[in-house]
Amino acid sequence: MINTSQQNLLKLAGQAEAAGDFAAARDQLEEALRLGFDAELLLNLSRVLRLNHEEDQAYAAVKALPDLFSEEAVRKEYGQILAANNYLIEALQVKHLTGGQVTFAVQPADQQEQEQILKSFRKARTVTERQYQQLLKLDLPTYTAFARSLLLDPLGNHALRLAVCEDLIKLGCQEQIQLLVLGELRSFVPAETPLLKQDPVYREFIASLASRYQNRPSELPLILAEGNFAFGQLYPCQSDYISNPDAFAKALVSFLRKKQGWDYQKLLEKIYQKNAD
Repeated sequence: MINTSQQNLLKLAGQAEAAGDFAAARDQLEEALRLGFDAELLLNLSRVLRLNHEEDQAYAAVKALPDLFSEEAVRKEYGQILAANNYLIEALQVKHLTGGQVTFAVQPADQQEQEQILKSFRKARTVTERQYQQLLKLDLPTYTAFARSLLLDPLGNHALRLAVCEDLIKLGCQEQIQLLVLGELRSFVPAETPLLKQDPVYREFIASLASRYQNRPSELPLILAEGNFAFGQLYPCQSDYISNPDAFAKALVSFLRKKQGWDYQKLLEKIYQKNAD
């Protein structure tokens, strides 16, 4: 429920939008949101940003909504924003994840822009979130081929590999994909692989870590961050390395404290040596 001040700002934004002054409408809505979160205000802001040709900001705004599919107005705006940004890959992910129940008419960027996206990505020393999002503008064959190359890059970091793997999973890719994990050549089939937070090995591992720190709540965020880092180095091939998630959690805690990882000593040394490099 929006308060009186927010209602007044929403009214002013509506008047500005009706007059075609989308920038003024944007400013009014942003001011209203500074007074407190409201889904209706955010949906209005995303629409005004899109109309003002600020498609990337519109994408960020609509993504802050907790549910993109239950309400028709939100679902429609989300689709229009994907189309405005040429985010074909995300539209295909939505189609797969909803079993074809939600489809959006989205075209990829033109060939020249796609080539520029790939060129800029390859030249970047550190990939930003915005640069990564630009890959969503590629057509499917180009995206898949580039994703394969990223997963075989010996200089790639685990965070990028994890993001690429999960995007291929969301696409429902049924091809076998090769990738490097700790310098070793591995393979997985995205369509047969759960997302990280849905993986039973990961969930058991994180639950075990959390239980060991239940009486030390101030230390819990740090150990969970370490756990996510260590596990992320192995995903999506964690089952090739971890036979007992609880034992791996215990070994990680010991390794971080005393450099003693027991049965997982060599694996943990490799994980943290790679990070040091």
